[in-house]
Amino acid sequence: MRKQLLTSAAVLALSAGAAFASDLPTHKGPPPAPTPAPFSWTGFYIGVQGGFGWGQESDNFSAFTDIPLDSFNVSGPIGGAHIGYDQQINSLVIGVVADIEASDIQGKKSSTYPLVEGTGFSTLSMQNTWQSSLRARAGVAFDRLLVYGTGGLAIANDHETNTVSDTFGDYASRSQTKTLYGWTLGLGAEYAFDMHWSASAELRYANFGKGNYLGYDGNVINFNAGFGETLAQAGLSYRF
Repeated sequence: MRKQLLTSAAVLALSAGAAFASDLPTHKGPPPAPTPAPFSWTGFYIGVQGGFGWGQESDNFSAFTDIPLDSFNVSGPIGGAHIGYDQQINSLVIGVVADIEASDIQGKKSSTYPLVEGTGFSTLSMQNTWQSSLRARAGVAFDRLLVYGTGGLAIANDHETNTVSDTFGDYASRSQTKTLYGWTLGLGAEYAFDMHWSASAELRYANFGKGNYLGYDGNVINFNAGFGETLAQAGLSYRF
């Protein structure tokens, strides 16, 4: 009997101690913060870009006349909007991007030429008011930094104007606008500030091919003309 009483007392003491211990404050720290998800370049994005283009108009005007207007420098600002999609596979990022831009790339060249009586004056000018591209791009991601190459189809308009005059005040002018199709190739880098916003810098060369135009040197002539450019731009994108 005495042994049973001692056993019961021991059980009660242990139970009371456990209950008392459960009421004591704990000294555990806060749970660890969840590990942030790694950044991914996969997804759609839209944005804006702007920069400056410079290059050269090229034509064969002198093949039909004695007026040397075959090539001259062009330059001007350019800016617009873009939309694209990227897919990341490990550190490789591949995607496609399309853009459209307003442009004020322009230039001109003037020359004189002898006439039977007096002197002739001729000017050939060009202006590009819009251009667009559809490009693939592929690069390597270093977490939030993407270094890539890009290339594809380039489209632009080319407005060519030829004016002639002489020392007697005679004047004539012909203007035409053509849509040119060519190619573009370049390099770029993009950095993501957070899960949605990224900034980029890009350097590309584009050659838009040539179109056929009407000119004038006292008679109507046909000549081919087009232009190529180097384009330096910065952009801002929102990623979905």
